[in-house]
Amino acid sequence: MATNQELIYTSAPRGLQAGSRGFCTVASTSGMAKNLADFLEGLSGYRHLYPPATEQAHRNPVVHSYVTARVGGKQIRVLSRIADAGLDYSNRSNKIAHHIVVETQRPAAGPAWLLSQSGVTETSWSGEPRKLAGRTLPSTDSTNVNCQYWQEVTGD
Repeated sequence: MATNQELIYTSAPRGLQAGSRGFCTVASTSGMAKNLADFLEGLSGYRHLYPPATEQAHRNPVVHSYVTARVGGKQIRVLSRIADAGLDYSNRSNKIAHHIVVETQRPAAGPAWLLSQSGVTETSWSGEPRKLAGRTLPSTDSTNVNCQYWQEVTGD
């Protein structure tokens, strides 16, 4: 599979762009177009159901999505994971959004399968802002993937 473009958005004392801080991009693939970065940042909204650092904070949902859109005249496909990220550097609620622009057609086993694979999306952020090299995503030749969670829930 081709190397894909990525963007990570969270609250940090310093973002990737000079002068940015708070909720901002902390990592993105080198050479990402500004209009694409702006579009991905716009997908990064998250509403906490439970305040961070409370007994129920672990019940905040993880949002997975697969979006198709046209950006800069080009059709794109975006896999996203957005979730609670505890407290930020200023002790306020935080989130982390990781977006991956998939360069090929829909994954053979589907976007849900791809998002369920270990290590595909980042679940936390630490360190300095940085450019990403991009990664090759896992692939399967099969479109007949066992939907284990569906089977557990429905018995089907």
